[in-house]
Amino acid sequence: MKELNHYRFPNKGGSKAKYDWDTILNGKTWRLTQGEDYKPEPRTFVAHVHGTAKRKGLKVHTHIDGKSIVVRAYKEQAVKKAAAKAKATKIIREAKPAVVVATPAADADITLIEAKFGATELPINA
Repeated sequence: MKELNHYRFPNKGGSKAKYDWDTILNGKTWRLTQGEDYKPEPRTFVAHVHGTAKRKGLKVHTHIDGKSIVVRAYKEQAVKKAAAKAKATKIIREAKPAVVVATPAADADITLIEAKFGATELPINA
């Protein structure tokens, strides 16, 4: 056995992916059929889809339907943003505004009175 100080490996130009992941994981819903679109067992290919999506920074919904699988990729960040927006909208709708009213008391205390929706008059002397 001989140690080499320098050896330049021939450039093979990289390998072509077996599946068109850019299309499969583009966010649209796809039905892939065993024997036409992929060779392994459906559950094996589903695991491959999940792993590839994770490496690309994506999440994926999958469903096995006999010898076919249904795939739709999505960005987790988009789902989190939508959930946060829905939660913020709910909080804003449920919030009851507070009104500051000065009382005619001698020491001019300020009292916070919770305003109720639809109220037409607020008490001045609390």
